[in-house]
Amino acid sequence: MKARKTADELRLCPAIGFSKIFGGKYKLRILWILNKRPHRYGELRTSLIKGSLSKPVTPRVLSRELKQLQEYGLIHREQFAEVPPRVEYRLAERGRDIMPVLEAIVDWGLTGVHEEILRVTQAAVVL
Repeated sequence: MKARKTADELRLCPAIGFSKIFGGKYKLRILWILNKRPHRYGELRTSLIKGSLSKPVTPRVLSRELKQLQEYGLIHREQFAEVPPRVEYRLAERGRDIMPVLEAIVDWGLTGVHEEILRVTQAAVVL
Protein backbone atom coordinates (compact mmCIF):
# COMPACT_ATOMS: atom_id res chain seq x y z
CA MET A 1 0.00 0.00 0.00
CA LYS A 2 1.26 3.47 -0.85
CA ALA A 3 2.15 6.08 1.75
CA ARG A 4 -0.70 8.29 2.90
CA LYS A 5 -0.98 11.82 1.59
CA THR A 6 -2.32 14.82 3.42
CA ALA A 7 -5.62 16.34 2.32
CA ASP A 8 -3.72 19.32 0.89
CA GLU A 9 -1.65 17.04 -1.36
CA LEU A 10 -4.70 15.47 -3.00
CA ARG A 11 -6.24 16.92 -6.16
CA LEU A 12 -9.30 14.64 -6.22
CA CYS A 13 -11.64 13.74 -3.37
CA PRO A 14 -10.99 10.10 -2.34
CA ALA A 15 -14.72 9.30 -2.36
CA ILE A 16 -15.08 10.60 -5.92
CA GLY A 17 -11.96 8.70 -6.98
CA PHE A 18 -13.28 5.48 -5.44
CA SER A 19 -16.60 5.96 -7.21
CA LYS A 20 -14.91 6.56 -10.57
CA ILE A 21 -12.71 3.47 -10.26
CA PHE A 22 -15.18 1.02 -8.74
CA GLY A 23 -18.46 2.55 -9.90
CA GLY A 24 -19.31 -0.23 -12.36
CA LYS A 25 -22.10 -2.58 -11.44
CA TYR A 26 -19.82 -5.63 -11.16
CA LYS A 27 -16.28 -4.36 -10.46
CA LEU A 28 -16.26 -4.92 -6.71
CA ARG A 29 -17.88 -8.34 -7.12
CA ILE A 30 -15.26 -9.32 -9.74
CA LEU A 31 -12.46 -8.35 -7.36
CA TRP A 32 -14.13 -10.26 -4.52
CA ILE A 33 -14.42 -13.39 -6.68
CA LEU A 34 -10.81 -13.13 -7.91
CA ASN A 35 -9.58 -12.76 -4.34
CA LYS A 36 -10.25 -16.47 -3.83
CA ARG A 37 -8.41 -17.74 -6.94
CA PRO A 38 -7.89 -17.01 -10.66
CA HIS A 39 -11.00 -17.49 -12.79
CA ARG A 40 -11.78 -17.88 -16.45
CA TYR A 41 -14.29 -15.59 -18.18
CA GLY A 42 -17.15 -18.11 -18.07
CA GLU A 43 -16.54 -18.85 -14.38
CA LEU A 44 -16.70 -15.14 -13.59
CA ARG A 45 -19.93 -14.72 -15.54
CA THR A 46 -21.53 -17.66 -13.70
CA SER A 47 -20.30 -16.45 -10.31
CA LEU A 48 -21.75 -12.99 -10.90
CA ILE A 49 -25.28 -14.40 -11.16
CA LYS A 50 -25.11 -15.58 -7.55
CA GLY A 51 -26.07 -12.83 -5.14
CA SER A 52 -27.48 -10.53 -7.81
CA LEU A 53 -31.08 -11.79 -7.70
CA SER A 54 -30.36 -14.01 -10.73
CA LYS A 55 -29.97 -11.16 -13.21
CA PRO A 56 -27.22 -12.31 -15.61
CA VAL A 57 -24.41 -9.99 -16.62
CA THR A 58 -24.22 -9.43 -20.36
CA PRO A 59 -20.97 -10.41 -22.12
CA ARG A 60 -20.50 -6.80 -23.27
CA VAL A 61 -20.76 -5.39 -19.75
CA LEU A 62 -18.50 -8.06 -18.24
CA SER A 63 -15.87 -7.51 -20.94
CA ARG A 64 -15.97 -3.75 -20.36
CA GLU A 65 -15.63 -4.12 -16.58
CA LEU A 66 -12.72 -6.58 -16.95
CA LYS A 67 -10.91 -4.29 -19.40
CA GLN A 68 -11.27 -1.31 -17.08
CA LEU A 69 -10.02 -3.26 -14.07
CA GLN A 70 -7.05 -4.40 -16.15
CA GLU A 71 -6.33 -0.84 -17.33
CA TYR A 72 -6.37 0.36 -13.71
CA GLY A 73 -3.85 -2.35 -12.79
CA LEU A 74 -6.25 -4.09 -10.41
CA ILE A 75 -6.33 -7.43 -12.24
CA HIS A 76 -4.06 -9.37 -14.59
CA ARG A 77 -5.28 -11.10 -17.73
CA GLU A 78 -3.24 -14.09 -18.83
CA GLN A 79 -3.81 -15.69 -22.20
CA PHE A 80 -2.43 -19.21 -22.65
CA ALA A 81 -1.15 -20.47 -26.01
CA GLU A 82 -3.52 -23.42 -26.17
CA VAL A 83 -6.23 -24.76 -28.43
CA PRO A 84 -8.92 -23.92 -27.59
CA PRO A 85 -7.70 -20.55 -26.26
CA ARG A 86 -7.75 -20.14 -22.48
CA VAL A 87 -7.72 -16.83 -20.60
CA GLU A 88 -7.52 -16.42 -16.83
CA TYR A 89 -8.01 -13.35 -14.70
CA ARG A 90 -6.37 -12.88 -11.31
CA LEU A 91 -5.90 -10.11 -8.79
CA ALA A 92 -2.92 -7.84 -9.14
CA GLU A 93 -1.17 -6.44 -6.07
CA ARG A 94 -3.10 -3.19 -6.41
CA GLY A 95 -6.31 -5.25 -6.43
CA ARG A 96 -5.28 -6.98 -3.22
CA ASP A 97 -4.92 -3.59 -1.55
CA ILE A 98 -8.69 -3.04 -1.78
CA MET A 99 -9.58 -6.32 -0.01
CA PRO A 100 -9.76 -4.86 3.53
CA VAL A 101 -12.30 -2.32 2.21
CA LEU A 102 -14.34 -5.08 0.55
CA GLU A 103 -14.22 -7.18 3.71
CA ALA A 104 -15.59 -4.23 5.68
CA ILE A 105 -18.40 -3.80 3.14
CA VAL A 106 -19.27 -7.50 3.38
CA ASP A 107 -19.22 -7.32 7.20
CA TRP A 108 -21.66 -4.40 7.03
CA GLY A 109 -23.80 -6.33 4.54
CA LEU A 110 -23.99 -9.37 6.80
CA THR A 111 -26.17 -7.26 9.11
CA GLY A 112 -28.83 -7.31 6.38
CA VAL A 113 -29.37 -3.56 6.55
CA HIS A 114 -28.70 -3.20 2.81
CA GLU A 115 -31.71 -5.44 2.09
CA GLU A 116 -33.87 -3.26 4.34
CA ILE A 117 -32.67 -0.08 2.68
CA LEU A 118 -33.17 -1.49 -0.83
CA ARG A 119 -36.43 -3.19 0.15
CA VAL A 120 -35.25 -6.59 -1.09
CA THR A 121 -37.93 -9.15 -0.29
CA GLN A 122 -36.68 -12.06 -2.42
CA ALA A 123 -33.97 -14.22 -0.84
CA ALA A 124 -30.62 -13.83 -2.63
CA VAL A 125 -27.46 -15.88 -2.46
CA VAL A 126 -24.67 -14.22 -0.47
CA LEU A 127 -21.27 -13.63 -2.11
